[in-house]
This record gives sequence, structure tokens and C-alpha cells, in this order.
Amino acid sequence: MHKRIKVAGLWMLAGLGWGISVQAVAAPSLLSAQDVAQLTGWLGQGPVALNNIYSKASGDTALDFHRAVDGMGRTFSVMEASNAAGQTWLVGGYNPQSWSSTDGLHVTMADSERTAFLFNLTSGQVLPQLKQYFSGDGIGSGQTYNDASYGPTFGVGHDLYVPFDLTNGGYSALYTYNRAGQPANGVSLVDGSANFSSTVTFGALQVYSVSAVPEPATYALLLAGLALLAVRARARRPLPPAA
Repeated sequence: MHKRIKVAGLWMLAGLGWGISVQAVAAPSLLSAQDVAQLTGWLGQGPVALNNIYSKASGDTALDFHRAVDGMGRTFSVMEASNAAGQTWLVGGYNPQSWSSTDGLHVTMADSERTAFLFNLTSGQVLPQLKQYFSGDGIGSGQTYNDASYGPTFGVGHDLYVPFDLTNGGYSALYTYNRAGQPANGVSLVDGSANFSSTVTFGALQVYSVSAVPEPATYALLLAGLALLAVRARARRPLPPAA
């Protein structure tokens, strides 16, 4: 288990050379150090910093969600999702584009743009946005659904739907996010059930912006360059006049 150290307002994972960090926020983070490491591994883009830009408060709606996250670039949405039996999982999705209140369905036809994914951190499952089986295949093209009356919603139909009140009547029916046979279309990301119904209840919900973190070697080069500039500036400083 990696130790979390608070340094200058950032939560950093000790013992990981690639320097993942999560900014501290007033609301307790839904993500443990292990969760952050897992999401970073699934993202596969090296070190990243996750900054909490939205935490659901009592009485919040999709309007509050969009007010906080629209236009903020790529994000992880993370939420506690409970089924009708009261069992709870930590699920969510990675959106490589900015959220919007008006765009509707973000369609990504090129495979190079199909980089979103859904995840269930409790079960350790990740489901990528489907790539094309043939040229022009649009099954995996519906990345996210963007509307002022929707919370963070992924896929067509939808693969993960968060309702206006961000709490009651959510659902998951996988279609856009899938992997052949793992699981079958229509299965819930939350509990793996195949019986579609709007019975998912969302508890805590947080959204994190994603930004790259320079490698330690990059920091070292930067510091070396600054030191060299300081030495040169000192060398050029005129000598005081002789007494």
C-alpha cells in the first residue's frame, strides 16, 4: 500500500516514481491512492494530476454539475451507485472532451477519437469505447450525452445515465462501451445484471479534471536550466568601481 502525503495542498502518492497527485478538497475524496493509480493505469498516458472540480451537495441538480464542469476539458466522473438491493459500487467514466449543456450526443467516428472508457473500481472492470469493426461502424461512436437536464451521461441509450436530480432513477445498459463478450450488450456496469430498469441510486458524485504531470527528469532539467541562467546573470553583473 502506498502512503499519501499532503504537500502544499496536494495529495501525492509516496513511492511511485511517476508522481501521481490529487488536489485536496473540502469534500472527502471518493478516490483512494490505489483508485488513482488504477485510473492512471487505465488511462495509459503517464503521470496525471486529478483536481476535484465538482462534488455533489444536498439538493444539487444537473444544472449545478454543468455549472462547475462545462468547458473544463477532460475529466473523470466518479460516483457511488447502488442497485435496488442496496448494494453499492464505485463507478464512473473518463470523458476526453469537455462537458456541455447544449451539445447533445458527442459523436466520435474515428477510432483515434474513441478514447473514453467506463469503469467499476469496486469490481476492477474497465470498458473502453468500442472501436470500428468495419469502416463507418457507428456503434461505438456515441461518446457522451450533453444536456442541461442530464448529469454525467455516457453512451447511446445510455451506457451510464445520471438523472437531473443526480440521485434517483439512474441506469446502465452497456452498448457503446463494451468488449466482445465482456459483458454482453445491455448488461449493467453497476451490478452486471441484464434486467434493464431505472433503479440505480447515486450517492456521492465527484468530477476531477485531468492534467499531465511532468516526469521527474523534466523537473530536473528545468531546475538545471534555471541554475545555469542564474550563474550567467551573476557572471555578467558589473564589478563595483575600485575605491
